Amino acid sequence: MSTQRLFSLHATCATVSSLRAPLIAVAVAGLLAACGGSTVSAPPTASNTGSGSGSGSTNTGSGTTTKTGTTGVATAAAQTTNDLGTAIASQTIPGLSPQVTQGLGNAVSSTSSTLNSLADAVSNGVGQTGTTANPVGTTVAGLGSVVGSTSGVVQGLSTAVGGLGSGRLAPLAPLTTPLASTLSTAAGALNAGGATLGNALGSVPVQQITQPVSTAITPIVTTAGLVTQTVGTQSGLGAPLGGVLAKVGGALSSAGSKVGNATHNPVGADLGTLVGSLGNTVTNAGGLVNPNGPNGAMPIPGLITSLVGATSVGVANGPPASSNPFGPLQSSLASLGLGSNPVGSLSTLLGGTPLAGLTSALGGTPLGSLTSSGLSGSPLSSLTSALGGSGSASNPLSTLTGALSGVTSGVTSGSLGGGAGGSGQALAPVTALVGQLTGALGSAAGSTSGSGTATNGLTTLLGGLTPANHK
Repeated sequence: MSTQRLFSLHATCATVSSLRAPLIAVAVAGLLAACGGSTVSAPPTASNTGSGSGSGSTNTGSGTTTKTGTTGVATAAAQTTNDLGTAIASQTIPGLSPQVTQGLGNAVSSTSSTLNSLADAVSNGVGQTGTTANPVGTTVAGLGSVVGSTSGVVQGLSTAVGGLGSGRLAPLAPLTTPLASTLSTAAGALNAGGATLGNALGSVPVQQITQPVSTAITPIVTTAGLVTQTVGTQSGLGAPLGGVLAKVGGALSSAGSKVGNATHNPVGADLGTLVGSLGNTVTNAGGLVNPNGPNGAMPIPGLITSLVGATSVGVANGPPASSNPFGPLQSSLASLGLGSNPVGSLSTLLGGTPLAGLTSALGGTPLGSLTSSGLSGSPLSSLTSALGGSGSASNPLSTLTGALSGVTSGVTSGSLGGGAGGSGQALAPVTALVGQLTGALGSAAGSTSGSGTATNGLTTLLGGLTPANHK
């Protein structure tokens, strides 16, 4: 090849190389123009705080899909069995095939799927009472997933049994191989049967049976939660009691965290999480009396979700959407043709201030009438006025002494004796004694402004009753 041709080829390659970058830039610019934008942004990321399957809450404004979960007893136990199964599968037993421990580990780990499926069936169904149309139907339809998830347990057992017929235990193969095959077939049947059962329980005929049940229990559950919240709010005990439950729940959660950190292994950490989930349930119980605290939006369904747990739904905090405790029940009864306000009187009672009298008394001066008008003034004014009659307040016994004086004067005038003369004087010593007694009582109870002392009459009486000379 001549030198001129080589130079021409080199120039051509240089030209193509120099045009490559502009051509790429033009292509990218055309692509961006076709897409309607001038910049390239990273795709949105999805954060999943739960585990397992299930639909979560979608934020269409930012394009971010967020799945929320709740750690409850079932979901915490599911995580524990999952980690425990992983630990078993990693072990080896001398003289046995590793297939045995792997199968056993898989069987234990697969129970986590069953527990999570059960938690989702309950929490997505009855745990959402008041926010979903047919909570009972959702729970019933979820039982198919529970049955289907047990296939993993059976399949793990099949693997373990098959491993028993290998290695040193090969003579057991004629027994273990058919059994392992049978277990594997059963696992497949459970998987398919669970799917079929789920479809059947979610079908229209079954939903038509569960729908009336959901319609009946939804207003009852919702109303019960609103009533307890109303009582807690109106009595003033809701917030303090909710705070106490929150402290107890926080203590349990803290204890669970300490247990998990002290064990230094996944299973121990899961046990700590289980204790912490119980603490969360105690805290969420405060929503029954405090609508503005945790689990205040739907207290009873939220408590169910908190206790069981869920992989895709969370517990909604307060306040609830409806402040009328009998609103859901009224709507349900009104749909039956019982009027627009079937429980109006009770709704007005609990919706306003049902315990206003009690709270005002306890919050203010519950014994105000007694302390202000009774003890601070004349606490026995009613008694003294009754005893004093028309007499002065300083002599409350004037009426009584006057009555006794009238009786004695009548006796001394002979009304009891019958005639004039000596017969009327038969009771003279007695009447004289009574007269002296009433005079003493009148002097003691009366004003001390008169002459002598207040006990003159009494000393005169005692002087008359005692001998004149004690010598």
